[in-house]
Amino acid sequence: MSMNKATEEVLEMKFDPNTIEHLGVKMYSTLPPIIAEIVSNSYDAEAKKVQIFLRDKAAKKSISIEDDGHGMTFKEINTNFLRIGRNRRVDTQSQKSKNDLRFVIGKKGIGKLSFFGISDRIEVVTIANGLENKFILDWNKIKGLGSSEENYKPEIIHQDKEVDKGDGTLITLHNINRVTQFDPESIAYSLAKSFQVFDENEFDVVIYHNDKANKTEVQNGLIYSNIHELKSWVFPFHKDRNPKDYYCEDLITGKIILSKETVPHNMRGISLFSRNKLVNEYEFYDLTATSHGYSYLTGWLNVDYIDLFDQDVISTNRRSLNWETDETKQLRRYLASVISKIYNESKKIKEEFKIKDFEKQSGVSIDSWVEKLPSLERTLARKMVTSIINSEGIDKSKSTELVKFVKDSFQFEAFKELANDIDQSDVQDIEKVLGLLKEWKHIESREMYKIAQVRLEAIKKFQEHIKADSKEVPTMHNFLKEFPWILDPRMMEFKDEVTYSDLLKTKFEEVELDEKDRRIDFLCLKFGQGKFIVELKRPSKTINAMDLEQGMAYVSFLEARILNEHQGGKVFCYVIGNKLSDNPLAIKKAKSYRDSNDVYFKSYHDLLQDALSYHKEFIDKYDEFQ
Repeated sequence: MSMNKATEEVLEMKFDPNTIEHLGVKMYSTLPPIIAEIVSNSYDAEAKKVQIFLRDKAAKKSISIEDDGHGMTFKEINTNFLRIGRNRRVDTQSQKSKNDLRFVIGKKGIGKLSFFGISDRIEVVTIANGLENKFILDWNKIKGLGSSEENYKPEIIHQDKEVDKGDGTLITLHNINRVTQFDPESIAYSLAKSFQVFDENEFDVVIYHNDKANKTEVQNGLIYSNIHELKSWVFPFHKDRNPKDYYCEDLITGKIILSKETVPHNMRGISLFSRNKLVNEYEFYDLTATSHGYSYLTGWLNVDYIDLFDQDVISTNRRSLNWETDETKQLRRYLASVISKIYNESKKIKEEFKIKDFEKQSGVSIDSWVEKLPSLERTLARKMVTSIINSEGIDKSKSTELVKFVKDSFQFEAFKELANDIDQSDVQDIEKVLGLLKEWKHIESREMYKIAQVRLEAIKKFQEHIKADSKEVPTMHNFLKEFPWILDPRMMEFKDEVTYSDLLKTKFEEVELDEKDRRIDFLCLKFGQGKFIVELKRPSKTINAMDLEQGMAYVSFLEARILNEHQGGKVFCYVIGNKLSDNPLAIKKAKSYRDSNDVYFKSYHDLLQDALSYHKEFIDKYDEFQ
C-alpha cells in the first residue's frame, strides 16, 4: 500500500470528548479493569493466546497486550474499534464470535475508553489477512479538540502494510504514571476474578514482568486457592423446590462454598457472571448478613440468561446489576432465598467441624465427658461448651482453657446450681456464659482463699518441724500423710500403702547407720496409677550418692513385688533431706535417676518454698477479683 493512499484515507473517532473523560479516565483509574477490557476484546476475537508484558524498569512505565485473534482491517478499525458505544451484538445480529466459536462477552463498545484511565498515548498494531495497520491514540490531542463536533483523527503510522505474520493485535499503553512497581500476581488474581474463561482449552493468558523469565499464568483456580472448603453446594440447587421462587434455577450454574476459616472481606458473598464475565461483585442480596457465620460463605453463580433480557441490566463497570427491573428483582429474591437456606445448613455443619477441630487440638472429647454426666446435666453441659467453641470472639487457646474449666467445674454442685440459673434459651449467648464463668471464678477463688489460709497454717507448722530437726517418727510421718500436697500439689487424695512401707522397713534396715544418717520413716503412697516411696531423712541430713542408689534399690524391689502381684503402675522414689551433696558422683546420679523418672531428690527447703509459692497464687488470684 502506497503512502498516497494512506494520506487519502483517514482514521476517525467520533465522540463527545466528555464521553472519554467520564467513561474512560474517571471510570477506569486502576490497572486490573483496564487490562480486563483488552483481554475481553481478545477473547471475542477468538484469540487462543494472550500475552501481557509489564515494563516498569524505565521512568515511564508501559504495558503491552498481544493476542493471536482475528486482528482488524483498516475498515474494521473505523467501523468497529473507533466507534464509541457500538453494540456488536446488535450490529452483527449474533451473540457469537466471528466463527461461532464463542459467545461474545463484550457488549457496550466503550471498554476501549478505559485505556485513557492510566495512559495518555496508546499504540495499536493490528494484522488481518497479511496486512498490518498501526496507529496512535493521543489523549492530550483529544482533550485539545476545539469543539465537540470536531472528530478526532488518530495518527496513522502505516496503513495496509504487507507483512509475513499471522493475524492478531498488539496494544501498548505508554507513559503510565505510577510510583509503585507492577504486581503480576495481583493482576493475575484480578483477571481471574473478572472472567471464568482461563480454564478453557484454547485460551491461555500469560503475564510477563519485564522479561519472559518472570512468567505468571492466569488461571481461574487462583481465586479460591486459599479457601479451605468444608462443604459446597453445586447449582442447579434443588431445595424445597417452589416454581414461583425458583423460576430460573435450571438456568443457573455455579458453586457456593462454606470455608473452614473466615473468607477475606472482598470475597464474602456470591458473585455473578454472565457469559464468563463478572456482572456483580460478591454480596448477599438484601439478606441481613450481620451474623459472623456469613463470613464463611463465598462462591459464584453463572446467570447467562440475563444477557437476553430486552433491557440491558449490566452496568458499565460490571460491579453490580441494575436491580430495579422486574426480572432482576425476581433474581434477587431467588438469590436471597437460596443463600438463606444454605446459611442455615452451614451453621450445623460448621458447628460439628469446630467441635471436631477443637477435640483434635485440645485432646478433650466432648461426647465421652458429657455422656458420663447425669442425664439432666448433659444438655446444659453440651450447650455451654458448644457455645464457647463456636464463639467467634474467642481464639482456640482461650476456648480450650474455658471448656476445660467448665469440665472441671461440673464436679461442683455449686457450679451446676449457678449454671442452672441461666435460662435454657440463653445458654447459647456467649456473653451470659462468660459472665457465669467469671462469677464462678470469683466464688471458686474465695473458697480457695479459705483453703489457702488453712494450708498456710500447715506450712508454718512444717517449717517449725524442719527448724527443730524433728526426730519424732510419728510426727513428721503423720504430718505428711495428713498434708500430702506439701510433697506434690497434685496429691489431694491418696491411699496409704502401709504394707509396702512395712516391707521396705523389713528389707532395708538401718541399724548399722549412725543416728544422724538414719531415715525417719518410709511413707508409701498410691496416687493415680503411680506408687510413691517417700524416704524421710533427718531435716539436717545431706543426701549423697549412696542414698540415691538406695532409693533406686527401693524402686526395683517394689516394682518386682508389684509385677508378681500383677498390679501394674509405675514406682517413683522421693528421697528427702537437707540438701544434695556437692560431690560430682552424687550430682551425676541425681540427674541420671531424675531423667529416667525413677528417683528424685527433694530438700525440705524446696518443699517449703514450693508449697508457699503454690498457695500464694490462690491468694493473689482472689485479690484480683476484689
